[in-house]
Amino acid sequence: MHDDRTPLDAALAALRMPVPDSAFAAQARELITSVAAPFLVNHSVRAYAWAVELALHDELSFDSEILYVSAMLHDIGLVPAYDIGGCFETDGAIAAEAFALERGQAPDRARAIYDVIELHMADDLPPDPAPEVVLLWDSTGTDVTGYRYADVRRAIVPEVLAAYPRLEFKREFGALFADQAARKPTCSVARMMATGKLEAINRAPYDS
Repeated sequence: MHDDRTPLDAALAALRMPVPDSAFAAQARELITSVAAPFLVNHSVRAYAWAVELALHDELSFDSEILYVSAMLHDIGLVPAYDIGGCFETDGAIAAEAFALERGQAPDRARAIYDVIELHMADDLPPDPAPEVVLLWDSTGTDVTGYRYADVRRAIVPEVLAAYPRLEFKREFGALFADQAARKPTCSVARMMATGKLEAINRAPYDS
C-alpha cells in the first residue's frame, strides 16, 4: 500500500478492506471522484465494501482490482458526460472497458470489468458467473435496497456509513433512476421502476 494513499483508500484500509495497490485502481477512483456527485461516489465505495463483506460471508475469492475498479465505475453511465443514450449499465460498461484499455490493461481484464458492470443490473445472472460479477450484483443491492443486508457484519455497518455517508442517497439515486426510466423505457431500469424499485429503495434499512 502506498504511503500517500488518499483519504478514500485510507478509510477502506482502516476498515481492513483490501485496497488494490495499483495506479489503475487509483485512476479509477480519481475518475469517479472527479465526474460524479459525492452521493454517487460514496455509493460506489460502499458497493465495494459490501462486496468484500459478502465475499467474507460466502468464503468467495475474488480479484480485488477488477472488483474495485468495477465498483468505482459501475454507475458512471449515470453521469451525463458518459450517458451515450443506451441503458446506463451498458454505457458505463463501455466507458469502463475503454478506460481500462487506455491505461494498458489486458483486453481480457478490460472485458471482465465490462461484464461486471453490464451485468450488475441483470434480472438474473448467467450460469457460472465470475465471482466479481456475483459480488457486485449482490452488493449494489445491499446498498440500494438492503438486499443481503443480514449477511453483512453488524459491527462494520456504522463504520462504513460513517466513512462514506449516504448523503440523501435514497432521494438522489431515486431521482436518477426515475430520469433514466423516463428517457429509456426499454431498459432494465424502467422495468424495475414499474415493479416498485423506488418503493424498495425508500424501504432500505438506512436513514437516507
